Amino acid sequence: MWDHPDTRITLVLCGAGSERALSRLPQLASRIGAWQEVPRLTGAEVAAVVTGFHPLWRTVPAPELTWIDRSCAHGTFRTWAALTAHLQNALLTAAEASIDRALLRRLFQRVAPPL
Repeated sequence: MWDHPDTRITLVLCGAGSERALSRLPQLASRIGAWQEVPRLTGAEVAAVVTGFHPLWRTVPAPELTWIDRSCAHGTFRTWAALTAHLQNALLTAAEASIDRALLRRLFQRVAPPL
């Protein structure tokens, strides 16, 4: 989103529904330089993307990453980012914590609670 050609600031708006909210405000919608849709990660993309995103995931075997994605993230990078933050905090605050399914299941409740 930009206002003046010589501006040195770019605002990136992310999130489902942001395009609908902006379309109701013509004074903002007219300043959108480009719309970009980021689709969900495919199962084949998950391991490469998340291990590139954060080194923490490089310690997790690929089959476990697949299980995490199927159980919680469903290809949504935003969920992976939230899960990463919660996992980091859990590992930093509990010396005995390790990345296992029990810990991950507890964290799933924080990032994607059941409906």
